[in-house]
Amino acid sequence: MKAEELIVIKAYGSLSALGCRKETVLANYRSDRAFTISKVFNKISYPVGGLSVETEQFLQDMVRQNPKFFRRLDKSVLMAVGASMLAYEAAGWARENEKRQAIGVNLGSSRGATGLFERFHAEFLQSPENKTALLTSPLTTLGNISSSVANYLELSGPVISNSMTCTTGAQAIINGVAWLRAGMADRFLAGGSEAPLTSFTLAQLEALGICAHDTGDPYPCRPLSSAEKTEDTMILGEGAAVFALEKMAKKDIAGEKNEAVMESVGYAFEKIFSPTGISEEANALQLSMQMALKNQKNEAPVDLVLMHAPGTVMGDRAELQAISKVFGDYVPNLFSNKWKIGHTYAASAPLSLELAILAVQNQLVLDFPYLNRVRNTQRPIKKVMVNSAGFGGNATSIIISASTL
Repeated sequence: MKAEELIVIKAYGSLSALGCRKETVLANYRSDRAFTISKVFNKISYPVGGLSVETEQFLQDMVRQNPKFFRRLDKSVLMAVGASMLAYEAAGWARENEKRQAIGVNLGSSRGATGLFERFHAEFLQSPENKTALLTSPLTTLGNISSSVANYLELSGPVISNSMTCTTGAQAIINGVAWLRAGMADRFLAGGSEAPLTSFTLAQLEALGICAHDTGDPYPCRPLSSAEKTEDTMILGEGAAVFALEKMAKKDIAGEKNEAVMESVGYAFEKIFSPTGISEEANALQLSMQMALKNQKNEAPVDLVLMHAPGTVMGDRAELQAISKVFGDYVPNLFSNKWKIGHTYAASAPLSLELAILAVQNQLVLDFPYLNRVRNTQRPIKKVMVNSAGFGGNATSIIISASTL
């Protein structure tokens, strides 16, 4: 990649509890409302970040317009195609005449087609002959999430699916950046999708003892809470976000409408002593943040860190410690969107990246509507870091900036 070239986020598409239109999502971030609903799983009522009515209608319209293609897909795959379609069209790539364009696709999911898998498995157990549906295997394989996008949009570039717990979507984006920097592609659709609101997935969280139950609290998930009696308040959400990444000459974006530029990325892994563990100072996050800061294209400070912070006492505390270690006396604004939409696993970092773009383009100064441990200040938001961390000891950090920086 030439020194005068940059990787630009030309456009993106997202589906979440906040909606599927940029204007709606922006308005909802400016409100103090948590966009959670109550759902019963295994006879227990949980607060969850379910898709908005607008977003569910968007998906239903997709299925109605092309039932042959969409009707068999798991919701996670359907959302991935929907978000990719929005990004593809918003980037202007759909207006080009050439079909079968050499555009890469890298999408990921932590749990994959869990809704379909659970349904097929239940049918298998109930079958007297232990039989399953004909298309069980191709419809539940992880690769279906990216291949469905490439098939629907008629793309012919590299098609990759990945799964690495909660950093999955961030790693997909980082991989897209790597392909572009290596000159192996000029355009990439990258991101994550997750539809984890199923009985078995909630049972897994219940077993871990980290999820909030429905108590009627308007803010059931409270990342970075400063309450004296703290407890884990993680809630699940569903969503997808996909980004149209393109390699462009710096001169071609000069003076444009505040394009979001991929400044740098960082990633790390630390040895942990339990499958869910995190070190007290989140060593992997420290390393990923340090890598991202070291590889920035300019030396302007990070104005905002969008934390992984899912509302678990240990995880939130460790990430705060890591940020303190890395940034020292300089304290950027800190925020986590999980109190609004829940933890969307593979989509969590991509949905935070969407917020990073909105913050840069609209100068959002974000804060929590409940007592918390951070004190954000009014400042220009020109550069944002997005963190994610996952089971197993892996972590990622992505820094974006405005092209006018």
